[in-house]
Amino acid sequence: MKTDLSLLAIGIGSLPHLETTEAIKLIQTLEEIPHWPQLPNQASSEDMLNQYTFPLFKLGLVVEQGGKLCFDTSQPNWLNNVTEFYNQYLAIIEGNSDNFNFFSFPEGSARGFYAFLEKLIKGDFNKAKFIKGQITGPVTLGLQLTDQDKRSSYYSSELREIVVKSLALQAFWQTKTLSQYNKPVIIFIDEPGLYGYGQSTFITLKKEEITNELNEIIDSIHLANGIAGIHVCAGTDWSMILQSKTDIVNFDAYGYFTSMTVYIEELKAFIDRGGLLAWGIIPTSQKVLELTVDDLITLFEQHVAFLVQNGMDRRSLLQQSLITPSCGVGSCSIDVAEKVYALTQEVAIKLAELYPAN
Repeated sequence: MKTDLSLLAIGIGSLPHLETTEAIKLIQTLEEIPHWPQLPNQASSEDMLNQYTFPLFKLGLVVEQGGKLCFDTSQPNWLNNVTEFYNQYLAIIEGNSDNFNFFSFPEGSARGFYAFLEKLIKGDFNKAKFIKGQITGPVTLGLQLTDQDKRSSYYSSELREIVVKSLALQAFWQTKTLSQYNKPVIIFIDEPGLYGYGQSTFITLKKEEITNELNEIIDSIHLANGIAGIHVCAGTDWSMILQSKTDIVNFDAYGYFTSMTVYIEELKAFIDRGGLLAWGIIPTSQKVLELTVDDLITLFEQHVAFLVQNGMDRRSLLQQSLITPSCGVGSCSIDVAEKVYALTQEVAIKLAELYPAN
């Protein structure tokens, strides 16, 4: 992994703004790793679920039913549409097609993405060391996107595979598109749907299958020469994330640090193979208005000390850490979002001063 990511600030994705220009201005404060903004308050098509269903809608696999998008396996053209999907998938993955733009965002559902590209073209992110994008994870999308009978598509092996492969192609397209601007590209797979994995509501989800599905998307990011991260905004079974092929693991270090401490051995192995731990140390709630940089530095150092006491190498851990908000700020007020981004950048800068890489 790239060690020059050490203790940089990085955002998650969603912002609360109605004005794209204002969202971009806030993102520019994270000058070393800017990201494109998801803007769910602009339109329902911009939320983290609908934003990634458009290719399936174009192919006729997903339809609108009662104001919501869903699979419809009862339609007469279903098998033909599935065949067309797999033909597209295989041609792109095997390098026999340049038609990966089929799996792009429509401009109407990703205004933040295209505004971000315009800024990149103009050279407005000239201090950027990396560029970040994001994509919804297969569990999160699969659990929310239903079939025509309102059953989650994740529980159908046929539909789940279509979801995973569609996301893999969209991740490939996004990585390729962002890579045109001569900066290394990071793509986070956002998996809030894995919150609480292991509880009774998740009893039929299989850990190995989830890891394999995440790896399929990670492989597509790597195929496009990108760096892959996985973000889960609360507690989960971190072993299935740490044992995946991901380069970065992003967790809520402010509210759910103890959820990671259960997996010290897996975390050691992850760090030993060069993985980076992205600490979501800045809370995305009203609580952030009461906190200072020093408060968060102290908390970070306490958490690092705990891991070191449990056998982790302090130097490796510090050099392989990034600083992030605990989650996206799309549901926050704008003043909270601004404070979150300011603290994320300020904490990263101070930590880099306290713990220089060399």
